[in-house]
Amino acid sequence: MMNQHFTSVLLLMTGLVLALQSCQLAPDCYELTGRWSNREGQDLIFEAGGSALWLTRFGSQYDTMRFRYALDCKQAPPALDLSDFDSGPHQGKLLYAILEWQSDTSFRMRYEPGARPEMRPKAFDPEQTIKFFRVQ
Repeated sequence: MMNQHFTSVLLLMTGLVLALQSCQLAPDCYELTGRWSNREGQDLIFEAGGSALWLTRFGSQYDTMRFRYALDCKQAPPALDLSDFDSGPHQGKLLYAILEWQSDTSFRMRYEPGARPEMRPKAFDPEQTIKFFRVQ
C-alpha cells in the first residue's frame, strides 16, 4: 500500500516538473533559418551561421543582396540586426529591426537604417511593417 502511494506521488511530481519545464521552454522566437516571403516580390533566405540573402523580384528576374544577420530573442520585441550588404540600397548600412512572431510560419518585421542601436524602432507601424511567411 505504501509503495502504491509513493509511486502515485512520484508520478504526480514528475508530471508537475515536466509541465513547469515545458512552460519555461516555450519559445519566444522560432527558427529563422529557411526561406521567407512577403508574397509581394521580396524573399529573405536565412542560413545557419548568420548569412542571408534578400531577393527582390522584378518580373521573372531577381535582384540578390547577400548580408549578415543576428537575432536576439532576449529583447522584447526580438531584435534583428542586418548588416554587411554586398550590394543594393542598403550597402554600407546597418538595419536595426524588430520582429513579432505571428506563428512558427510567419512574422512581421519593421526596420530602420541607423548608425546606432538607438535607431531601432520601438513599435510596429502598419505602414512600415512587412509581414513574411515561411516558404515550404
